[in-house]
Amino acid sequence: MLKILRSQCSPFIVQMHYLSGKVVNKQFTKNTKPILLYKAKSNSCSLIQNRSFAGTSPPVITDINYEKLKDFINQNDVLIIDVRTKEELAATGVLPNSHNIPLDELNTAFESAPEKFLENYNIPKPDKDQKIVFSCAKGIRSLKACRYVADLGYKNLFNYTEGWFGWESHK
Repeated sequence: MLKILRSQCSPFIVQMHYLSGKVVNKQFTKNTKPILLYKAKSNSCSLIQNRSFAGTSPPVITDINYEKLKDFINQNDVLIIDVRTKEELAATGVLPNSHNIPLDELNTAFESAPEKFLENYNIPKPDKDQKIVFSCAKGIRSLKACRYVADLGYKNLFNYTEGWFGWESHK
């Protein structure tokens, strides 16, 4: 949660409340540059969380729709990771060219050594600059996955907001 505390004088203080309950205070002035952390469609509502990137440019998580995902699949220049469980995949089906890393394994997977990642998921561990699309059933877990890998320093992240059910509805 982000609270902006305004006072009669500049600068003002922003309190960032993280899930851990830790409160971080940061002082901003008129010269402080805004940081874009999440880019969403203009008609969608999203939660923005501020994170520290130690002087590097922050990742941008971009929502994509069916048409953009089809373009990515046709260009074959993006890694598509479906974060649904193996049981869900067996019951419904899979996106073309996608790889499965269930959400509950994501932290272990992306923090593992490249050899272990390859051994467990049969794909090379992505570079921090590689384009990665995350998908799930409806776009909720995939956004969580995007946020998690953004915290690890990955920069080119895409959330397929329609998820498997959206993909199926376009067939």
